Amino acid sequence: MLEYGRDSNGRRMQTSKAGFPTKAAAQSALQEVVRTFMADVNVTSLTVGEYLQTWLDGKHALKPKTMALYQDLTRLYLVPNLGRIRLLELRAHHLDRMYSAIVLGRRGRPLSPSTIRRVHAVLRSALNSAVKRRLIPYNPANHIELAPENPKRPRPWTAGQCGTFLEHVADDRLANLYHLLLVTGMRRGEAIGLRWEDVDFTGRCLFVVQQITEVHGHSVVGTPKTKRGTRLVPIDDETVAMLRRHQEAQGIERVAWGPAWNDAGLVFTREDGRPLRPEYATRHFQALSQDAGLPVIRLHDLRHSNASLALEAGVELKVVSERLGHSQISVTADLYTHVSRGLGRDAADRIAAALKTTRETLPSAFLAQGPENGPQKGDEAGVHP
Repeated sequence: MLEYGRDSNGRRMQTSKAGFPTKAAAQSALQEVVRTFMADVNVTSLTVGEYLQTWLDGKHALKPKTMALYQDLTRLYLVPNLGRIRLLELRAHHLDRMYSAIVLGRRGRPLSPSTIRRVHAVLRSALNSAVKRRLIPYNPANHIELAPENPKRPRPWTAGQCGTFLEHVADDRLANLYHLLLVTGMRRGEAIGLRWEDVDFTGRCLFVVQQITEVHGHSVVGTPKTKRGTRLVPIDDETVAMLRRHQEAQGIERVAWGPAWNDAGLVFTREDGRPLRPEYATRHFQALSQDAGLPVIRLHDLRHSNASLALEAGVELKVVSERLGHSQISVTADLYTHVSRGLGRDAADRIAAALKTTRETLPSAFLAQGPENGPQKGDEAGVHP
């Protein structure tokens, strides 16, 4: 057992570990723990709030939108509830109290289980890093039970609803953006970040290499969401023709604006060439959906509509996953289980129909044969190679 100071109430702070095969092994482990505590003389006074700020400052690989989410969850929930506790004193019961407190949310709006799980994921990641850096002996966030999450299932439109929408918005300035989202399944940020140099008219494909996301009201250009998000997306002849017409229309706008035109090289822009705001594209889409008398869904659900229609049309799951840029094919399979069940029932019906057809075409005399009057052992028909 190692004693490494006293807490704010004067109680001794101790840590222990057992199960070593030999005394020498236990002594070696003790020396390693002592080196950990001696490496930073301030480790015993480091608070959770101070550590979280240091941890966030070192997260250089996070995408801007993810970093903003981490910062918001830390500022709104983790620091107010855990910030003053010493990192070495943090225990599971502190976390239990925090989750009981924040479940009520802010301004009287309860937090959803998914938001609480995001808060927990940020804290667990931060504490895992603290364990790796040997600032704490174990991660108390690994011993917490959270309420089950009820993930929102996709709400895709049917083929008929998609057609109705495209007809209704045919004359809208952003109609081509929504058309592209439906036929390619691209993410909102990927389509808004698409550049003309990423469009191969001859090869009939798009190269997804960047996205534009919105962080606290500001547009941010970055790489796609996942490594597989950087991909090639084949497109059909009608979409190629649509993009050519769109390019011509954009050329007219460029001439009309003259020197004031903002040449960002993007396919979909505002009237003066500046990038579209992702949130505006969503709000405008939902307003158009309501005007068309259709179920108001998220803009992201056009991506789900594309995937559902593709699977229902018989496109292989692997191909759909590659077009969507999912990190793993299991992500696609999990998201579209409702389509898979329908295809499974269709497959069952087809198999049953095939067996029924085969049975109906067999000679009735053969079907009437039983074991006693069927081919006997040694008969030519009964010998199986």
